[in-house]
Amino acid sequence: MKTWTNAHRLWILLAGAAAVAVAATVTALVLTSSGPGKEQALPPARARTYTDQQACLLTGERGLADPAAAPVWAGMRDASAATHAKVSYLAMAGEQSAAAAGPYLATLADRKCTVVLTVGAAPDGAVPAAGPKFPGTRFVVVGEKAVGEKAGGTADAPGANVTAVPGGSAASTRKAVEAAVTDALRH
Repeated sequence: MKTWTNAHRLWILLAGAAAVAVAATVTALVLTSSGPGKEQALPPARARTYTDQQACLLTGERGLADPAAAPVWAGMRDASAATHAKVSYLAMAGEQSAAAAGPYLATLADRKCTVVLTVGAAPDGAVPAAGPKFPGTRFVVVGEKAVGEKAGGTADAPGANVTAVPGGSAASTRKAVEAAVTDALRH
């Protein structure tokens, strides 16, 4: 070890001198840039303050991977940006039926979701039964068929707290969902 140190003494001294020079430069920069009288500009805060309102989405088992759910989620996020309401989603697991979707809707209503959106046959089918049970929750059904539409094309009147947003192109669905959620959150 002694032989190696003697042979590389110049390199060791140069490395030590470079380390001292770097430390001195950093110290000088810190002292001159944050001295008294100099205010450092901080970037604006990026945290968003949310209201107590929530918009919650119930989907089928594919969740946000379902092509029908993607524009609904995008519209909800747009509404959140405008209203500062929190948004979340819940995907059904297991049997995909209106009866199985009922407890999921109850969970979202119990979580104090201000507005609950549904997309998919099972979640949409559970809203007519859930709406009257949770009058303080606004339900928005998004899909090809209107709320309560029967196979023959006739429709039952949706409850006072249920709104239907017809399906369409992704862009039109997104805008319609944003408008429906924003309206539901503001009233």
